[in-house]
Amino acid sequence: MEGLELLLETLGDGRFVDAVLTDRAGDRRVRIRPVDLARGRMVQFETTVDGATSVANVEPVEMPDRVALLLDDGYRSVFVRLTDRSEQFTVTKRGRLLRTVHAGANTSSDTSHDRQPDRSVPEDAPFLVALGLTDRNGRIKPSSRDKYLQVVRFVDILDTTLDRFSVGDSVEVVDLGCGSGVLTMAAHHHLASRGLRPRTVGVDLKSDLLGRLNATVDSLASTETGWGDLRFVSGSIADWVPETSPEIVIALHACDTATDDALAGAIAWGSKVVLAAPCCQHDLQAQLDRRDPPLGFASLVQHGIVRERLGDLLTDTARADVLAARGYRTDVIEFVAGEHTAKNLMIRAVATGRPDTDAAARLDDLMTRWGVRPAIIDRLDGIGA
Repeated sequence: MEGLELLLETLGDGRFVDAVLTDRAGDRRVRIRPVDLARGRMVQFETTVDGATSVANVEPVEMPDRVALLLDDGYRSVFVRLTDRSEQFTVTKRGRLLRTVHAGANTSSDTSHDRQPDRSVPEDAPFLVALGLTDRNGRIKPSSRDKYLQVVRFVDILDTTLDRFSVGDSVEVVDLGCGSGVLTMAAHHHLASRGLRPRTVGVDLKSDLLGRLNATVDSLASTETGWGDLRFVSGSIADWVPETSPEIVIALHACDTATDDALAGAIAWGSKVVLAAPCCQHDLQAQLDRRDPPLGFASLVQHGIVRERLGDLLTDTARADVLAARGYRTDVIEFVAGEHTAKNLMIRAVATGRPDTDAAARLDDLMTRWGVRPAIIDRLDGIGA
């Protein structure tokens, strides 16, 4: 693979701290770092797949072959930290490794074996402290552990979508239906940590909560740079109009057709990245209740809970195909672990500029066979997008 030697040279650099490999879907993650064991210096491969983590410590001489095998197995992004800089390697469609060098962060290498797992969002991140998720010792409070893991998962997914941006780029971001603002702040914090210059807006109807969030942002801005470019405003997703078209649109657990408002807006604005985790979905469900199912599918509508989940799946399938037909590389992945909520899917879309005609055909077939019209179609028609 062209560029592999340069990657291996970086991993073998004496200033190497760690590296994280992720696949395109974001479902698999491997962290590589040097560790000092009783038998000497080793290289640790910490692999996480579907939430399950395994660890293997290997001789340094074995690292190049293992890394090459991971790239052959579908891993497409490698983020490498060194003590004086960081480097991003991305596999192109032609199988080349493209390299981007990020500004230095003076990171120290910790080669101890018995240590807390390193996550994309440190537990003592200032915004987590300011929001009360972290105690005075810099550790996440037990009551906030699930929320923290959701933050980490979200940031890991967001990170897989950033190949279109370069260090120093100004990035317009909106979080539609931002709620408590934790994930809004997490997105802003992570984009800044990647060397980007985010300008972020959180939109929600809870004006009293937004006032407290803006006060928290002002407090952070008084001690750290970058937070002054984050603000929270009151408004509905359907009515919000951006001053500048956002390049990243986030809509996590917006209720029912509010998700369609967000997706239609993102398409109309020409956003580069869309991350949407739908919540309750009643619109298409109500349409199913009024119609007979296609021949051979009657058993899927006999039981209420099955019919409800069928409505959810058809809704999100239609949304994904609409995005793909409008020129986005789109997939539907798990966001929150299933044991926490049944509403655990996320639609991830990255603009390619190449409309998928097969997706458009699938969408037409779904609408015809089931006799439904997804709300996102009406939203797009309403804004002429």
